[in-house]
Amino acid sequence: MSLSTQIDADNVVELDPGSAAFKANAHRYMAEWARRRPFYMVGPGQRPQLVVGRYADVRQVFSDTETFASEMPRGPGWEQFNKIMDAHFVTQMDGEQHARVRRLLMPAFSSRRIAQLEESIGRIVDGMLDSIEANGPEFDGMQDYGAHLVVRALLDAMINMDERRKAIFIGFHDLIPGTTYVKPGETWAPELRAAFDRAMAEIRVIIDERRVSPRSDFISDLVNARDQGDRLSDRELFDQIFGICGASLSATSRAAGGVLYLLYTHDNQRRELIDDPRLIPDAIEECLRLGSNGYFTFPRIATRDTEVGGTRIPKGTVVRPSPLAPNYDPDVFPHPLRFDIHRKPQRIMSFGSGPHHCIGNILGRSTITIAVTHLLARFPNARLRDPDFKPVYGGAVGELRLQSLPMRIQ
Repeated sequence: MSLSTQIDADNVVELDPGSAAFKANAHRYMAEWARRRPFYMVGPGQRPQLVVGRYADVRQVFSDTETFASEMPRGPGWEQFNKIMDAHFVTQMDGEQHARVRRLLMPAFSSRRIAQLEESIGRIVDGMLDSIEANGPEFDGMQDYGAHLVVRALLDAMINMDERRKAIFIGFHDLIPGTTYVKPGETWAPELRAAFDRAMAEIRVIIDERRVSPRSDFISDLVNARDQGDRLSDRELFDQIFGICGASLSATSRAAGGVLYLLYTHDNQRRELIDDPRLIPDAIEECLRLGSNGYFTFPRIATRDTEVGGTRIPKGTVVRPSPLAPNYDPDVFPHPLRFDIHRKPQRIMSFGSGPHHCIGNILGRSTITIAVTHLLARFPNARLRDPDFKPVYGGAVGELRLQSLPMRIQ
C-alpha cells in the first residue's frame, strides 16, 4: 500500500518549501505551523512529507530516536535528504554509534576550547569592522559582515585555513544547498560533485598534516580525540570534519542574518543594547527564537506505524520537524510574534532538542554575541539604508539565508 493511500487526504497541503515565495513568507508559515497538528506536505515531484511544528510535537520527534530515525535511506529517490552527500555526519546517526561519535567530538567544543576561540574571533571581527569603516559609510550587513563569520571567524579561528583552502570550502558551502533541490532519482549537479570531491581531497591532506604536526586547533582536537582508548575511525574522522567544515558552519552565518535583521528593524530595543551591553546575550536568544536560521533541520524517517499530535504516521514516512516553528508556539512563548529583548526565552528549539541537540550551539551563540557586541560598540549609529527594506532569502530547502542587508555606518 502506498503512503498516499494511508494518510488523511484532508490533512494534506500542497506546498513548495524551497520556493522564493515560501521563504519570503516563512515566518508567517511558522506561526501557522506552531498552532496546527502535524500535516502532510506535497510538492512538485516530491513524496509526501510530514511537517511537525507545535512545540510538544517537535520535542517528541527530536527525543524519540527509536521511532524517528535520523539515518535516512540512501540511493535513488533519496538524494535530496542527504544534504552532506556521501558523508555520514553525526546528525545522521542513531543509537550507540551516535552516542559514541558525539562523545568523541565533545572535547573539540569544550568550554576551554570555545574560550580560546572567543579571543581569536574577537580579533577577526574587529578586523572586519576596520574594513567596513575604511570602505564606508555604506556597507552590507550580510555580504561584508554576517556571511563572513563562517569564512573568517570560524574557518580562520577554528581551523587556521589559508586563503586557498578557504576558497575550496567556501566554494562547496555556496553550492551545497543544491542537494536539497534535487528531485527523486535525479543526480547531483556536476559542479556540486566537483566541489564535493575537491573538499574531500583537501580534508584528507589536512588530516595527514595534523597527524604529522599537530596544532592547537579544532581538527587536531578531532585527530587526537580519545575516550578510554576509543577513537574516531579514519572514515568517521573524515566525515565529521567534512560535515562541520563543508556545511554545518554555515548555520552561524544564517543565524547572524536573522539576528542583524531583527536588531536593525527595532531601533528602540537596539538602542537599549548600546546603552547597556549586558542585555546583549538575552537579546541574542530572543533573536534566535524569532529569526533563527532555518525552518527545517535534518529529516527523520518513521521506523514503525505511529502518531504524533493526533496525526497518523505510517512506517517509512519522511518526517520534517521544524526547529523554528516551535519558537512561535503561543502555549510556550506568549505573544510569540512580538520581539522583546527582555523576554529571556527558555528552551528555544533553534538548535534542536534531545540526543541530537546541536553540538556546536555554544560556539554559534558565542560567535554571534561577539559579532553583535563589537558591531554595536563600534558603530552605534549604524542603520538600515532603506527603512522599508524587504529581506530576500536563499539557501537550501529549509534554510533562510539572508542575501543582503544594505546599511550605513551613520
